[in-house]
Amino acid sequence: MPQNLSETISARPERLRDFISDLSDLLGRERHWEQALPQAGALLRDLVRHDDWLPPEYAQPQPDRYAQYLLYADPGGRFSVVSFVWGPGQSTPIHDHTVWGLIGMLRGAELSQRYARDASGRWLPEGAQERLAPGQVEAVWPPTHDVHRVSNAYADQASISIHVYGGEIGSIRRSVYTEAGEVKPFISGYTPVPLPNLWGAAQPGAFPHRSTQAVRADLIAGREVALLDVREEAPFAVSHPLFAANLPWSQIELQAWRRIPRRDTQIVVYDNGEGLARRAAERLRALGYTDVNLLSGGLAGWEASGGELFCDVNVPSKSFGELVEAQRHTPSLAAPEVHALLEQGADVVVVDARRFDEYHTMNIPGSTSVPGAELVLRVRELAPDPATTVIVNCAGRTRSIIGTQSLVNAGLPNPVYALRNGTIGWTLAGLTLEHGQSRRHPQAVADANRDAALARARAVADRAGVGRVGWDGIAALRAPGRSLYLLDVRQPEPYEAGHLPGFANAPGGQLVQETDHVVPVRGARIVLSDGIDAEAGVRADMTASWLAQMGWDVHVLDAADAARAVQAGLMLERGARAAALPPLPEGAAQAGVTPAQLQAWLAAPGTRLIDLSPSQAYRRGHIAQAAFALRAGFDRIAPGLAGATRIVLSSPDGRLAGYAWADLRAALARHAVDVPVHVLEGGNAAWQAAGFALAAEPQEWLSPDDDRYRRPYEGTDNPVAAMQGYLDWEYGLVDQLARDATHGFRVI
Repeated sequence: MPQNLSETISARPERLRDFISDLSDLLGRERHWEQALPQAGALLRDLVRHDDWLPPEYAQPQPDRYAQYLLYADPGGRFSVVSFVWGPGQSTPIHDHTVWGLIGMLRGAELSQRYARDASGRWLPEGAQERLAPGQVEAVWPPTHDVHRVSNAYADQASISIHVYGGEIGSIRRSVYTEAGEVKPFISGYTPVPLPNLWGAAQPGAFPHRSTQAVRADLIAGREVALLDVREEAPFAVSHPLFAANLPWSQIELQAWRRIPRRDTQIVVYDNGEGLARRAAERLRALGYTDVNLLSGGLAGWEASGGELFCDVNVPSKSFGELVEAQRHTPSLAAPEVHALLEQGADVVVVDARRFDEYHTMNIPGSTSVPGAELVLRVRELAPDPATTVIVNCAGRTRSIIGTQSLVNAGLPNPVYALRNGTIGWTLAGLTLEHGQSRRHPQAVADANRDAALARARAVADRAGVGRVGWDGIAALRAPGRSLYLLDVRQPEPYEAGHLPGFANAPGGQLVQETDHVVPVRGARIVLSDGIDAEAGVRADMTASWLAQMGWDVHVLDAADAARAVQAGLMLERGARAAALPPLPEGAAQAGVTPAQLQAWLAAPGTRLIDLSPSQAYRRGHIAQAAFALRAGFDRIAPGLAGATRIVLSSPDGRLAGYAWADLRAALARHAVDVPVHVLEGGNAAWQAAGFALAAEPQEWLSPDDDRYRRPYEGTDNPVAAMQGYLDWEYGLVDQLARDATHGFRVI
């Protein structure tokens, strides 16, 4: 044992960081400390059996009394970690804690004597004195096991114990006692050091925690925050906060830079105890993000702190749609009523506000595809007679409501209704859908209809408080500390034919439907472009009007000003905009294997091929010998790979496999599996380009397919109970919004 404690070197600081993260996850999962205490004790026991992590500054004895150094205080107030350094012969008075506590012996030894009050009020020793040696842990808890006296077991050397308390112990009002029963209140505070709360944000490698209350305060105040749920989509859909955005740990490199453009954005990461949050935080920091935080207690901590939880996906948009209907009484017709009108040959036009691929899968008989942002611009081409009834549908409710209310807000003279509950309502009514249809809205718009739509959409946007900006004004919106999203709201075809530089494609109807996915930074600024041709403006104005009502700081780019910039030499971009991606981890490129080499390997036993494609893509087609797996599940599947000669990872284009290469190697090492890992260069696309086929069968599932939540409103084979349950859930969203109270929505 070193006699001069200042000579002790903190060689493994990650031990304490891991302990803090694991304890935070544990307390997030277990709502009651009584249930968590044994597991927390095991974590502390694992920490104090190593004596290579405590910095010398936190190991110094004081001459007059024991030293109490704060190592970490949970921002949510759930726990604190303290280093107690006992000088030779030092001890405490009889005292209490009022919260649960754990004492783990790191160095030296200490003696602990428990006390209990007798009938006369005197404090008497209870049981034998206990000696705590390095690696041992004991617990205290109120009211029955809370009062004791502690002393250094040595009269000639210092000892150190690590204490964990169920609160911020230095600020808790407690008491010391005399054996005669006298009581003296006190607050202990801490022994000062140059770096208080060492393992907080200032410590390299550590991650600060943000409480539910702090995140809610940011949301209510409109401050920027990206609250990220890093689980796969299916568990995310089961339960999450209103403004949580799903960014699975498995996909971070593919999505982060595109979805969170500003590297100093405040990011708060959570999971539900799966151990993904800390890994995601580390990866985000490696990608250059500088303000990465963990949510105190994770998902369970959010709920335990009074935060409302929502299910399904795209919940901000869906709950907003329900609020619009509740406040504006958006007109609607039930499926049997619409069916009767169609059967009677009434003067009715049914327009489908979904994406065209959704419409093509299934649609109301006779309907026409008019994606949501196109409705105000194009519906008069389909219904030129003001007496024609226009019925707007989607799969469920949201896009029907928003589309119908868009036409109402824009002053369309026709009678307008939403098909109540969309294709779900149609199916539940026992009616038949069409499949494989390709009817689209007219491409040409009459000048008079276009001009009327431009004026009406501009009036709606102005009423909603939408901002206006010219091309040169965009730079001013890129203020320090503000995220800016540049989005072109046209359909993909015209966007790819030519768009302004820097603008990503986000068709307006889907942007309103999936705002949390496209713009995960709540409080960010948004600039919408609608191209620079004669039709420019309607889609952007109508889309912006809804985003403004949802609480976004949104501007529409002046199309004429942008057109002048193009005439002055600004070059349009063409094609789909490629996302910037980080480089592959060191070594991944050298581990590459060509399709031809892989085909030769697969001809003989021993090669294990793992496909990391999305589960839907894997079902459609994969290399025949490939098994599906999720990157987040590597630790679960690693032991089963021990018998392979080699492992090859693939993915759609090889990028995800390359990013996951190092993670699989690390998981194999943790399970003592020594098998080389390779990456298929170019992935499944390169395999096909080399002339090899993909197959839908056989299928082998090493991980559950929870990367994708099966929406009750998609496809044609959903159970009736699931569809009805989805509708019932949507009806309850307005009440959930009221309980949540962070949304900031306003309906004009």
